[in-house]
Amino acid sequence: MNIAICTTPIRPVPTTFPPLGSMAIIQALESIGEQVSFYNIDYFRYSKAEIEDYFCKNQFDVIGISAVVSTAYAYTKFLTNLIKKVSPKSIVVVGGNLAASAEILLRYCPVDICITGDGEMPIKELISHLNAHEYNVDSLKKIKGLVFLDSNGEAYFTGHGEKLQAGQISWPDYSILERDGSIDYFISDQIDKRVDGHQSVNELGGRIATVILAKGCVARCTFCHRWERGYRAKPVEQAIAHIKFLMHKYNVRYLDIADENFGADVVVTNELVEQLGALNLAWRVGGVRANTVTKDMLIHWRKNGCANVEFGTESGSQKMLDIMEKKTTVETNINALRWVGEAGLGTIIQLIIGMPGENDETIKETISFINNVSSDIKFWNVNELEKNQIIDIPEMPSDRISINYAQALPGTPLYEWARENGYIGNDGKGEESYLMKISDVDAYSEDHFINYTGLPTLKVLMWRPWILAEIDAYHYKKTYKDSMKLTEVFGYYSKFIYARVFIKILKNIRDKILSKKEGDYSYIKNSGYFNIYKGLKYSPILLCNTTRPYFFALLAVLVALKQGRGIGEKCKLLLELLMWKISGSKYSESSFKKISLRKQIRIEKQVNFIENVKEGDPLELRVGR
Repeated sequence: MNIAICTTPIRPVPTTFPPLGSMAIIQALESIGEQVSFYNIDYFRYSKAEIEDYFCKNQFDVIGISAVVSTAYAYTKFLTNLIKKVSPKSIVVVGGNLAASAEILLRYCPVDICITGDGEMPIKELISHLNAHEYNVDSLKKIKGLVFLDSNGEAYFTGHGEKLQAGQISWPDYSILERDGSIDYFISDQIDKRVDGHQSVNELGGRIATVILAKGCVARCTFCHRWERGYRAKPVEQAIAHIKFLMHKYNVRYLDIADENFGADVVVTNELVEQLGALNLAWRVGGVRANTVTKDMLIHWRKNGCANVEFGTESGSQKMLDIMEKKTTVETNINALRWVGEAGLGTIIQLIIGMPGENDETIKETISFINNVSSDIKFWNVNELEKNQIIDIPEMPSDRISINYAQALPGTPLYEWARENGYIGNDGKGEESYLMKISDVDAYSEDHFINYTGLPTLKVLMWRPWILAEIDAYHYKKTYKDSMKLTEVFGYYSKFIYARVFIKILKNIRDKILSKKEGDYSYIKNSGYFNIYKGLKYSPILLCNTTRPYFFALLAVLVALKQGRGIGEKCKLLLELLMWKISGSKYSESSFKKISLRKQIRIEKQVNFIENVKEGDPLELRVGR
């Protein structure tokens, strides 16, 4: 059978995360004797004409699209329409997180089948079935992990597919990336600064590779989409064998461990860490749960090559942690971050703000939380960092704080809460309109922001810069001196305008000229994972006695002007906030339940923990796992 697997753009520029999902599907199909073409659109960013020509010439029997993020809807719709135009007989299959919106894909895009969860088993069964039988949707009902429109035009879900055991999960075959010429991008000599700060391996040279050593997560955060329950750590002997292969074949000396829940199995993790230390590798890890680590554990990691650890702390408010269903406490997060600093490890504090129930009080709690730990944290290798432009000192806390506004993704309680409360259309067209709105945008962008709080939108948009300004001002006053002179404030903003605006304009002009001469390869650069704001700092306003009383008024104007909207919209934002302030409106702390959002939505009761869903009902997909 003539099969192609292709990726979709994940971020505005190519991600440095390897296309491991697509590679796993290709390897699964090759294991049953199929020859598969890989078309990596995310990396190569082919033009529309190139894509059209490729699918027209090849006339594939089956085309699998890996839409690993829910923000890929618009591109997936464009791509599937293009495919069906030039290759109408191709069976189009979509997998990845976007398949949580399977019914929308099936009704509003020319998609034939969606695959839910791990796709290795369903795709093998599907292709084997298609090799033996003529294509008929009703005959697919026995294959688990599929969603399609049956012969009556009704969305039919065959149920969650078989979950691979830890030892059955395949390791990436990097020859796939060698064949398409992208291997040097994904196993790179451009070492992540979160890793190269480890002194024991700082001079080794070599390359960095992303590895996944466990699948799944023990948590069910209400903003986060997960296809599967449970956690599966791959056998240590297999993990070390794979890492040794990467060392010998590609000169890998640094590892970016991209597990969602590293360290959940303490016994396995301890053995793995010791063996990584014996290999003299440097490594960093994200996705660690604060309630699974101890100080001694983190010290042990550091001794065995770990340079950086990140937790999904998300908030400094216990109320918000409970709404998010983080199943942790503010105190636990504080301890974990302090232990990271005491162990000599670097970190980035990750926050999500703007969930339903968020207000000024919870934001103040988050500011207090960060201030409580900022002096204990080692932010990467400070000696090698550029000095901050505010006051010519090493980096400020805001340079290592990643803040995103909550985004409702399909398959999450937040998405269902938004539907039930009118923030997202409750019919198919309304959902599609929302999926189009959040498509192909950076997570840091505010253009697709939805205000779930009941507060003025401008007030909510001020929260991120307010947090960053407060924590920088606190750090500055505690470390250096009490205040800044008015001349210093003007000096900073003058320097910023020159360095960040005028120089940037000249650089952009230069890049455009070069790209016209050399071809547009500007997207082949590190796309980044964290959303760390590197623009204008507002802390000088707080640090000056003259300007401090006007901080919130100035911040409101600056944030409104910064919005990528017309002058009318900017004025509307300001007027809404002003009228709210004049009216003396208050937000009641008790007006939103301090319990998991999962327990506040109707769909959970409709599904009744999955048990009462009728066979084939795609409602189960909405609950997630």
